[in-house]
Amino acid sequence: MSQTLLRRTAESLYWAGRNLERAEDMARIVLVHGDTHVDLPVGEDIGWAPLLAIAGLEQEFVECYPVMARGRRGRTEAGSAPEADVVEFLLCSPKNPASVFATVTNVREAFRSARPSIPREAWELCNGLWLNLREQRRTMLGREERVRWLRRTIADCQRINGALWGTMRRDAAMALTRIGQHLERADLTCRFLSVRAESALADSDPYDHIRAMSVLKSLAAHQQYRRAMPARPGGGSVVEFLLQDEALPRTVASCLAQVRQYLKELPNNEEALAACTDASVFVTGTVVTGFTPSRLEDHLEALGGLIADIHKKIESSLFVEPTIEPAEHLGASDMPDASRSRVHTRGGRPPVIRRYRVVHRSSYRYEAPADAAHNEVHLRPRNTTRQRVLGHSIEISPATGMRTELVDPFGNHVSTFDVLGPFDELSITATSDVELFAASEPPTGPPWESVVSILDRDHRMDARAAQAFRSPSRLVPISVDLAAYAAESFAEHRPVVEAVRELCGRIHRDFAYEPGYTSITTPLLEVFEARRGVCQDFAHLAVGCLRSVGLAGRYVSGYIETGQLTGADASHAWASVYLPGWGWLDLDPTNDLMVCEELVTTAWGRDYQDVSPVRGSVVGGGGSHSLDVAVEVSRIALRG
Repeated sequence: MSQTLLRRTAESLYWAGRNLERAEDMARIVLVHGDTHVDLPVGEDIGWAPLLAIAGLEQEFVECYPVMARGRRGRTEAGSAPEADVVEFLLCSPKNPASVFATVTNVREAFRSARPSIPREAWELCNGLWLNLREQRRTMLGREERVRWLRRTIADCQRINGALWGTMRRDAAMALTRIGQHLERADLTCRFLSVRAESALADSDPYDHIRAMSVLKSLAAHQQYRRAMPARPGGGSVVEFLLQDEALPRTVASCLAQVRQYLKELPNNEEALAACTDASVFVTGTVVTGFTPSRLEDHLEALGGLIADIHKKIESSLFVEPTIEPAEHLGASDMPDASRSRVHTRGGRPPVIRRYRVVHRSSYRYEAPADAAHNEVHLRPRNTTRQRVLGHSIEISPATGMRTELVDPFGNHVSTFDVLGPFDELSITATSDVELFAASEPPTGPPWESVVSILDRDHRMDARAAQAFRSPSRLVPISVDLAAYAAESFAEHRPVVEAVRELCGRIHRDFAYEPGYTSITTPLLEVFEARRGVCQDFAHLAVGCLRSVGLAGRYVSGYIETGQLTGADASHAWASVYLPGWGWLDLDPTNDLMVCEELVTTAWGRDYQDVSPVRGSVVGGGGSHSLDVAVEVSRIALRG
């Protein structure tokens, strides 16, 4: 199959997802609007014109029904548009290429173009829906027939979605379809809230409760809102829920998180991922309670622009054929920046910037011959978004009796082995070849209090995993002293990344690196009082400060390139903080570094006890032993 056909299929799948979501959502909006119109007394309803603004079809409606008036902000509005005209135009008018019927037709055609990737069950359901709507579209203008028509559309769209989710392979085809669905849902939610801003925010009028409930029902969020926020809506709680609650898959924050996850499965994703991160941070980092309707409209307009930018980046990177001149006419150094990025990128990853060989040697010498030893080691580096393991081996002397490879609850690689004696020396040498990718600069981030609030209420998988790193652990307590020390950096409403950067720098300045002053059993608060220690102590300190102010902090074990940096002669340690919508951000207070390209990650956990490089027990060996640890981190030349 040609590259052009692959791009065309990808585009069909993406637009199938968008159109399927739009058909279901617009059908629900029209259905709920009709119910609300009946519930409210005469003179209290908002008319039918807002539906045109939500659909973004005001100008097209004006051209078909020229009875419009100029509304606020100069927008063309169907101020007195009759119900029958608006409903016909939005649902099935042949004059509207974006009607619900036309949208279902577009889904059918997109499925036809991508038939090899679409499950037969989904195609048959879509074709059946299209045939049914085509037969009934001339008889559905009465309210009773319209309700049946809309309910059938919503139910069948959900069946199609279920067939896709239940029978489609989890590959790039699925990712593109789901990206289209989630992006359309986020975009339509923003437009809906912008048009219905007064209904979503007001809580003084006797009928505001009905209007707020209609907003939630229109976006299929009413029941889940009542579960999450059972009090009477008001004070911006509806808007906050629909924008920021990541536990509900229909909110904007959740949709953007899903888009980001699926984008990671596609090639050439750097620009789209960056745009998605910007939008996610914008959503989660703004306190929307207390907004006025006009301010909410401005906020949603800006957010809509960020969502549109994600679409543009997806379109340009995945659907548009690149135009690069032949190599004999254009050298790599003369290519535009975007083209150079594409040339040097493999599988959607950023370019490789470093390759390292890490050799970790641990030698135990016993006072008397040992009969047996059982050891557990965390020595194999992890594959992450910014590093990949090219090769790994462990040599053990004397030879092992049994060796097992495991993965612990944090996803770290663990090797366990038994050595049978007698022996008076045990040597463990791990050799790893690792390549590192260019690290992306983190966003400024929302205020740190917003991150704490998100972690308190977010039930998505990533956030649930991060919540495990908010509690005290064996070596890292939560302390008022640590919270007070961190408070100097975590001023009110300060962006979280800015606060974390300052905390990292303060620990580096305030604490002296002094090998031998502490051991791994030295309590953290003693280290805090003494103001001295080693990299493990400083990593524990940073993690303790983060957890003491309510953030998620984890302990990371690994290596740092030999040179001018502190801690390079043995295994190294640093901390990491969770940023909702972006991921984990590393900070190395020992060297006052953030997002360091010299760091090789081996394992992470709650503290050193979870990820100690080598630990175990020995039978015999006398009353004491000595341990020598040597680490060599050397660069491997990049080829090609």
